[in-house]
Amino acid sequence: MLIVNKKLLLWAFWVIPGILIAQREAFISPLTRPLRLSGTFGELRPDHFHSGIDIKTNQEEGWPVLAIADGFISRIAISPTGYGKALYIDHPDGYTSVYAHLQRMNGEIQNYVTRQQYASHSFKIDITLQPGELIVKKGDTIAFSGNTGSSGGPHLHFEIRDSRTQQALDPLEFGFYVKDWIRPTLNFIKVYPEGEGSWVENSMEPLIFYLAGWGPHYRLRDKDTLYIAGRAWFGISAHDLLVDEPNKNGVKSVQMFIDSAEVFSVSFHRLSFDKSRYINSFCDYLEFYQTGRWVMQTRLSPCNELDIYNTLKDRGIYSFEAGKIYKVYFVVQDYFKNESVLRFTVKGIKTLNAPFVLNRNLRKQFTCDQTAHFDTSGFSFEAPARAFYDTVQFHYQRIASPPAFYSDFHKVHYPTTPIHKPCKIALAAERLPARLKSKALIVRVNERGKPIAAGGTWKQDQLTTTIRSFGTYSVLADTLAPVIRWIYPGPNKILQGKNLLRVKISDDLSGVSFYEATLNGNWILMEYDAKNNLLTYRPDEWIKEGDNILKIHVRDGVGNNSFMEYKLKYKP
Repeated sequence: MLIVNKKLLLWAFWVIPGILIAQREAFISPLTRPLRLSGTFGELRPDHFHSGIDIKTNQEEGWPVLAIADGFISRIAISPTGYGKALYIDHPDGYTSVYAHLQRMNGEIQNYVTRQQYASHSFKIDITLQPGELIVKKGDTIAFSGNTGSSGGPHLHFEIRDSRTQQALDPLEFGFYVKDWIRPTLNFIKVYPEGEGSWVENSMEPLIFYLAGWGPHYRLRDKDTLYIAGRAWFGISAHDLLVDEPNKNGVKSVQMFIDSAEVFSVSFHRLSFDKSRYINSFCDYLEFYQTGRWVMQTRLSPCNELDIYNTLKDRGIYSFEAGKIYKVYFVVQDYFKNESVLRFTVKGIKTLNAPFVLNRNLRKQFTCDQTAHFDTSGFSFEAPARAFYDTVQFHYQRIASPPAFYSDFHKVHYPTTPIHKPCKIALAAERLPARLKSKALIVRVNERGKPIAAGGTWKQDQLTTTIRSFGTYSVLADTLAPVIRWIYPGPNKILQGKNLLRVKISDDLSGVSFYEATLNGNWILMEYDAKNNLLTYRPDEWIKEGDNILKIHVRDGVGNNSFMEYKLKYKP
């Protein structure tokens, strides 16, 4: 049962910095059913490492979510994107548990959330609570599982963090059990020649070698020995399976040995959120962009600050002398120490002179540890230091765009090169009529020609914005107001009992930036599901039996407004 207590002194011993006074008690499961996972800690995801475990709920919402130990709710964050509805509980042993994508909170917690939302007239909130405000006991039902935020389906995202540093820790290291006696699957390795005169199997380009085997023993599928001249680094593609689960999960650790000496090792025990984007350097970004396949690389880029490395000899790039034979093997483990091993041989050969290729398109070289600038007529690019992981041979091209666009296409380098920190671009909108200036925005045009809003503010006669990916950019004007569409109960229909009122809101370009709903002149809480463009309202004290007037106001990113008024009949 939830206990509410305002006496902060009872919890003072929890907030002494850096001192863990209480011993950690055993955590219970956050669900009442056996744990089945759809995602593991450290799993490779676009632009980030997975910071917890994803627990399956049979594609259902509404499963009771339990507090894993005594504690107090330290944060409540609710958003139409990201974690959706999330609860954070601080425990007296120095850990914080996190429960995300929730359908709703329970009891007094939900009442507290609703009061805060009505007080701020906002569905989206992010509140830090004091130790005595909302206290929970181990086993309390604190919420119900859901599919809110950016969730791809009903499940519970669960984390354990170090309360002091806010680093994410692997929950499976805290005694939670899932069935797993299956060894990791090793798919292929990729070998990358490094520097002039380096070759792999007579190729200056990286090569993929598929694997054969099963259980603990893997080998190269089509050969026994790789021939390498000079220096090279390696990448490996691997995944793990759990018992009775079809989905592919991440692995726990990867080691590489050359002649029995460990030269590379990474493991996923704790992750820093401010370093999570370095996954774009740890993995082969080009391979993922082109094929969707994850390849973990041994090479540490010059501006990669990731802290998961246990062993890293020669920054993950290895030299192979002509005439020498090297025994190489990878050891890959999952979260329950099931292990798979790949063994192969490398024979060093003489380095060869590479043909000289003149790159006539090369415009400018950016080193990753310095600021970068590029300016030309109608376009500029600016990057802070350490915006890139490696040296970038920056390429820019300006080409004509279709008449619908108000500037030429500016091809800003290549989308296969990752960006770590936001960079600034400025575009001149040479063909933009003055009457559309307030509706203009920068867009990124993807490979299929679809424009994706990138924002934009005017600075003198140019539009500026920040970007996190290279690609083709131009200017469009958004002159269409958002669309508001009644879904349930529909015009002239009756809303009954606790059934949810549902309304669709959408915008074709700049996106929904603001919405507000009133019922009989009073602000009401309509929850926003951004991925489904859906507003929902659960009848509360602001609705009355009989006729009600519902008004909805929606605004997009460039200030286009839509207003709708409905007559809503309600029967309790």
